[in-house]
Amino acid sequence: MFSILKIIRLGRCLSGIRRGLSQSNPLTPRILAAIDFDKTIIEQDSYVAVSQLLPPKQCKELVNLIPKSGWLGFISRVLQLLHSEHKVNYASVGMRVRHLQAVPGMLRVLRQLARNPEVDLCIVSDANSFFIEEWLKQYAIECLFAGVFTNPACIQASGEVLVLPYQEQTDCELCPSNLCKGSVLEELISSGRYKRVVYVGDSCNDLCAMKRLRAKDIGCIRRGYEMYGKMAAHAGDLSCSVVTWRDGHELEMLLMPKIVS
Repeated sequence: MFSILKIIRLGRCLSGIRRGLSQSNPLTPRILAAIDFDKTIIEQDSYVAVSQLLPPKQCKELVNLIPKSGWLGFISRVLQLLHSEHKVNYASVGMRVRHLQAVPGMLRVLRQLARNPEVDLCIVSDANSFFIEEWLKQYAIECLFAGVFTNPACIQASGEVLVLPYQEQTDCELCPSNLCKGSVLEELISSGRYKRVVYVGDSCNDLCAMKRLRAKDIGCIRRGYEMYGKMAAHAGDLSCSVVTWRDGHELEMLLMPKIVS
């Protein structure tokens, strides 16, 4: 659906996606629905889930290093140890991700959004292209998405999964150095392509994205998670309208009337 977008391809080399526009009539304003992956589409954090393939003691030691190494450094080390010390290859890692549960009702929300001919549906995530693609293929919904903006992953000849940064940035303090979600949203909005943007997420880097939304856009914040807890301090930073949701069933009830209005 996106013409200048590098769409995720099935295969051993999986690229992060930059930006794009719909192939439909460029003069027709559209709606962009951008959705986070971990704890928004899936119930669990995919990096934590994969790390649990390691022995508990080793896993705990790596978790303690996250404040210093960041999540990308964490999962890179997890994947390295799984392959080198425990002989766990990409197929086993992929199977672990495929078994992660969707947030209740979220699959229905995604399918409804994708059926709307005015909507471009995409994922914006600090996970990686291998994890996301494996999960989407499990539910046969990879065709629903115009694209995925995430860290690229490659499967090496040895069978090890290598995750690389989507970008290198130092300007945004809310996001990690490897991916500023706000910059992704800013590029898409500045294209002038979208009459309305809907962003759905749960964490502080999603807050960065929502800060780029306009008054006519909608930010959907998951209750009980990181960003919701910080909203008292940041509510004044948002120009968009805000809805809060617990699961996909509630999100559907709150969001769909706004999408069609």
